[in-house]
Amino acid sequence: MSGRTDGTALVVIDVQNDYCHPDGVFARAGLTVEALPELVTAINTLVAAARAGGHPVMWVRMEWSGDGEVGLLGERSPFLRHAGLRAGTWGGELVSGLDVRDGDIEIVKTRFSAFYETPLAQMLQERGIGRIVVAGVRTDFCVESTVRDAFFRDLKAVVVTDAVAGYFDELHRASLRVMGTVFADVTDLNAATALLNGLPATAAGATTNDEE
Repeated sequence: MSGRTDGTALVVIDVQNDYCHPDGVFARAGLTVEALPELVTAINTLVAAARAGGHPVMWVRMEWSGDGEVGLLGERSPFLRHAGLRAGTWGGELVSGLDVRDGDIEIVKTRFSAFYETPLAQMLQERGIGRIVVAGVRTDFCVESTVRDAFFRDLKAVVVTDAVAGYFDELHRASLRVMGTVFADVTDLNAATALLNGLPATAAGATTNDEE
């Protein structure tokens, strides 16, 4: 187990067909991710920077093996009771176009936070990682839940405004502002790319909370 805590990892959350694709279960329920191609491009930019900087790339997916694992969310979102994000289905897969490679790390979760009952915290600790750069969906649910859980574990988080998305712009923006209070640094793609490429913190830019 590493005693270091100065490492950085890129954590990409829930960019799956059911969450993001126009044919996914969320879109059929009226919840759509706007500008998906641009989101994929932004995430791939971060992935390339992470690899160039020698940082781990972690892909997080929400997945249930059966209806019984959905829990209370099935009551709050009835369209998920018997369909969506199921193991072994197209909907549970990452969207096409993402730069996923052998050697990347996969985390499968059953709740909003990527830390809840997953090996993520242990994996970060073993690799000496004290900071995560976060991208993915949905900003105000799974991204924010993960960021809050990182804070509770004294892990630094950087949320990339160009590389996260939600279904409602007002909730997306509100979530960015809340996360930017104490839970995370909220910054843009250029600054996050510089950070992953190993530039000094001052070169990586300041947070952009007030503009979001």
